[in-house]
Amino acid sequence: MKPAPREVLVATGVLAMASGLPMGVLSELLPVYLRDTGASLAVVGATTGLLAPYTFKALWSPAVERLGTLRLWAMLTLAGVAAVCAVGGAWGPWLLPAFTVAAVLSATQDVAVDGWVVGIVPPEHQGRASGLRVAGYRAAMALSGGGAVWLAGRLAWPVAWAAVAALAAALVLAMGALPAPVRPAPSGGAEWWGELLRWLAERGSLTAILFAILYKLGDAAMAPMVKPFWLASGLSLEDVGLYSVLVGSLLTAGGALVGGELVSRVGLRRGVWLLGGLQLLSNAVYAWVAVAPFREGILAAGVFESLSQGLGTAPLFAVLMRACGRSQPTVRYAILTAAAALSRVLAGLVSGIATESWGYAGWFGFTAVLALPALLLAPLVAREPVQR
Repeated sequence: MKPAPREVLVATGVLAMASGLPMGVLSELLPVYLRDTGASLAVVGATTGLLAPYTFKALWSPAVERLGTLRLWAMLTLAGVAAVCAVGGAWGPWLLPAFTVAAVLSATQDVAVDGWVVGIVPPEHQGRASGLRVAGYRAAMALSGGGAVWLAGRLAWPVAWAAVAALAAALVLAMGALPAPVRPAPSGGAEWWGELLRWLAERGSLTAILFAILYKLGDAAMAPMVKPFWLASGLSLEDVGLYSVLVGSLLTAGGALVGGELVSRVGLRRGVWLLGGLQLLSNAVYAWVAVAPFREGILAAGVFESLSQGLGTAPLFAVLMRACGRSQPTVRYAILTAAAALSRVLAGLVSGIATESWGYAGWFGFTAVLALPALLLAPLVAREPVQR
């Protein structure tokens, strides 16, 4: 029995939150925790290496697609993340290894959740479901990232870690009540792999993979240093948690919804240029503010950066969905999103070292330059045919 449209949309929102919660922990909560407890900028920047599993998740996505159920994969992996967060800062010297395991579990959950949503959302509801996915994902990031940082500033770090673990456990239970995804029976091994290799060799797929790597490169390079910049400029943990992460995540979610509507009206090529250009401009604004930081300027730069980040997500998702097509969507989408994650890892690993050498203003200005190459690909990604 097919689930009702309302059930589908509720399930999409819950799954998006389940997918976004670990990312909030890894990209927002953990770096602030490390910096607040005395870690160097180089260590904080190196934590982006924890996102490497998101780049390599395509390697084990066929196992998620062909073995077991997507529900089981999603629930078990998020339960593992909840267990790691329950211990939180008490891991001591095992902190980074523990959260490396959490990152692998989270990346695996992403693969399962993507396949689950594809299996339950009918074509006529894909537009609305996409908006809910962005909103749910960012809302969970806001709670597990900014909300937890704010809670740590008001109470204590152990309370923040416990709250995140409890939210993750609640989402695990919620997933048990969602409608199961509908998946066609997989084809034989040789035939299945042959189809995937043919797709990878197509020009449109290769262009989309390159675009996925480059499009968020500037944002990915700047992101690990934004919150250390706020703290270094005299803002408090409560400011970081409330404005940079919590309010910022909500602005990003709203921007993504507006960006999707803009892309549908102006077209994909103009959407990449316009919204990608705003991403670049937001990095340049941060560089300008970093020359002589002041509270109001930092808050304004944060608002603009968060909003433009959401606006710029719409054309990226449009390109990835265009290239993915309908066949093998779980694995193909994992490959494309893994390519997008590659930029976060590569840029983040050097961000702390470069900032210590160039200063915040110098690094932020350089990240604006990194955003340029993807804009040059706009004519190519806009004219490539939809894949089978």
